Amino acid sequence: MSKPLHIAIIMDGNGRWAKKRFLPRIEGHRASRKAIRSCIEGAIELNIPYLSLYAFSTENWQRPKQEIESLFSIFNKIIHEELNELAKQGVCISYSGQLHRFPEELQETLRLAKDRTKDQAGLKLNICLDYSGKNEIVRAVKKMLQERIDPETLDESLFDEYLDTGGMPAVDLLIRTSGEERISNFMLWQIAYAELIFLDVLWPDFTKDHLKSCVETFQQRSRRFGGL
Repeated sequence: MSKPLHIAIIMDGNGRWAKKRFLPRIEGHRASRKAIRSCIEGAIELNIPYLSLYAFSTENWQRPKQEIESLFSIFNKIIHEELNELAKQGVCISYSGQLHRFPEELQETLRLAKDRTKDQAGLKLNICLDYSGKNEIVRAVKKMLQERIDPETLDESLFDEYLDTGGMPAVDLLIRTSGEERISNFMLWQIAYAELIFLDVLWPDFTKDHLKSCVETFQQRSRRFGGL
């Protein structure tokens, strides 16, 4: 059975993980670092070409200012401390979302990681930040209008190119942790025929073994894409 070319993960449950341990919510976000590392290692071991991680949604701006600022600090720290190892493993980092709305220091860190790994031939790691599926589609339409794309030439393949994920294959497998069973405005176009797996595991407890189990489940499913 073939493996998924593109796995996307909604990393959910950091706050509940912390609450169960009577810790501040931010400790759940800090604890997520181990899960991210294990997930990336698992994807590399499984030879998965593309991995997209939903790190910060556009709706997350509604959270308390202090939590958001702490999250940005954690993002900065993780990227700086993990970058060398990711580069050694051949990981190529890209982003989806509206990075220009982040603090300049974080933007610079994100640019550094992308530039440092742009020529790597291994796992393509797509980090989704200030990301919204609906917003991505609207931005793609705006870009096409600005470029005066002839409507007669527009098809799904061309539209793909204007999305943040342009050049990436469609998502084959979408995983959401924490037991919640909804999409939460994530990659609405890209997951049209994705297999969905909802795990009753809080994100900080997620390991490469969970990822491998999800891939095994994916391989057992019959994907007909509307056919017989």
